[in-house]
Amino acid sequence: MYRALELKKTLTKTSIYFIFLFFSISVFAQKGKKLQIIESGTPLVSELNHQVAYDYIKLTNQLIMQNSISPANAARIHAYAGITLYESLVVGMPKYNSMTSQLDGFDMLPQKKNVENYYWEVVADESLHLVLDSLFSYSYSILGVSNFVRAGLDTLHFSNQKLFKKKYLNPSIYKASVNYAQDLATKIYAIAKTDGGYRFDIEDVVKKDYVHYIAPKGSTWDDNKLKQGISVQPTWGKNRTLVRNIHSYTKPAPPIPFSLEKKSDYYKQAYEIYLMSRELTFEQRVIAEYWRDEVNISYTPPGHTVDILLRISQKENTKLDRLAYCYAKLGVALNDAFICCWATKYETNCMRPVTYIQENIDVLFKPTFLTPPFPEYTSGHSTQWGAASEVLGSLFGYGYYFTDEPDYLKGKMLPRSYQSFEQVALEASSSRMYAGIHYRQACEAGYRTGKQIGQGVNDLKWMK
Repeated sequence: MYRALELKKTLTKTSIYFIFLFFSISVFAQKGKKLQIIESGTPLVSELNHQVAYDYIKLTNQLIMQNSISPANAARIHAYAGITLYESLVVGMPKYNSMTSQLDGFDMLPQKKNVENYYWEVVADESLHLVLDSLFSYSYSILGVSNFVRAGLDTLHFSNQKLFKKKYLNPSIYKASVNYAQDLATKIYAIAKTDGGYRFDIEDVVKKDYVHYIAPKGSTWDDNKLKQGISVQPTWGKNRTLVRNIHSYTKPAPPIPFSLEKKSDYYKQAYEIYLMSRELTFEQRVIAEYWRDEVNISYTPPGHTVDILLRISQKENTKLDRLAYCYAKLGVALNDAFICCWATKYETNCMRPVTYIQENIDVLFKPTFLTPPFPEYTSGHSTQWGAASEVLGSLFGYGYYFTDEPDYLKGKMLPRSYQSFEQVALEASSSRMYAGIHYRQACEAGYRTGKQIGQGVNDLKWMK
C-alpha cells in the first residue's frame, strides 16, 4: 500500500484544480490591497505582513498531500523550509538570534552580523522557492511532464516576482536580495543532503524507506505478518537531529516486556485495546477519523500541525518576522520528534496490537483503519504532538483557544475547538488507541517524550 502511494505520481484533475484554486484566491487577495511602492529605503522585516511566507507554507502542505509524502519526510521538508525562511531573514530581525551555531550541522553556514539593505519579501520568496524546489526534487523524474510540484512552486514564485518588481524599484537592492537568498538557500540544502534523510530519486526512496526489515533476534516485530510485507523507513531514526543529541536525553523507558500470559501487563494492555475497539463511543470514532491524517488524503500529522500554526497566524495577523520564527521553531520540533520516535521504534521493535490480538485474543479483530507498517512503540502522533504542544504553547500561550478545520476535511467532518494545545495533543494521541493501532504505553510514552523534545527546542536561544 505505502509503496503504491509513494509511486502514485501522476497529475490529476484534482491536483490541477487545487493549484488553480490556490492561486486564484491568492491573486484575488492581492488585488484587493493597494500596492505600496518602495522607491528608497527598505522596510524592516517586522513591518511586513506574512503573506509571502504563508502562501509557500500552505502550498507546501498541498504538495505534500498530492505527492504522497510520508509523515517523517513531511516534517523534514517543513523543518528545512522553516530554517531557510528564518535564517534568510534573521539578519534583518534584531530581536532574534541566528541558529547557525546551535543547530547540528549548521556551523558551516556563514552568519552575517550586520543588517543588510535587502528587500525582505524578495529574500523570503527566493529562498523558499529554491529550497522547496530542491527538497521536492527527488520526485521530479517520475512526475515527468506532469510535474505539478514544480509548476505550483514556479507559479507562486513568478506571481510574487511580478508583484515585487512593481513594488520595489531599486534594481541593485533587488538583485542583491535575490543573490543573498539564493546563496543561503543553496547552502542550507547542501546541509540537508548530509542529514541521512536525503533521497536522490524515487528509486532511492523505495530502496531505503519501503523495504522488508529483518528485526534483531528477540524482537516481536515481524513485517512478514503484515499485508504490506514491508517496514517503513527503518533507518530514519539514524538521521541527524537538528537539536544536538536530543534522542539521547529524551529516550523513553523500555516498553512493557512481551508476554503471552493472560495475567501479564502486555496481555492486559492488548486486551484494553480489544475491548475499547468493541465499545467505542460515537465521539471516539469521530476523533479516530479526524486525526487519521493518512498519506495522500491529508497534509500528514506534521502538515496538519503546521496548518494549525497558519490558522493562528492569520487570526493573530502576525508579521513576517514572527511567522518565520514560529515556523522554524515548530519545524525543528516536528523533524526531531519523528527522528527520535523512529529511533525508538526500531530500537524496541514491538509488535502492533492487530497482530497480537488476532493471534492471541480474537482472530476476527480489525482496527478502525489499516495499521501502518512500522513497529508500535512509540506513537508518532503522540510524539510529534507532545513536541508541538510545548512549542506552540511557548509561542501563543499554553491556554490558547483555537478552532481547527483543515481544508481536506471541509464538508466531511465538523471543525473541532480546543482550549489549549495540550488538549489537542492528548486528543490526537488518544485517537491512535481509539483506532486500534497503538497500545496506551506507546501513546503516553510518546507524548512525554515529545514534551521533552519540545522543551529542548524551546531551550535554544532564539531570542536575544
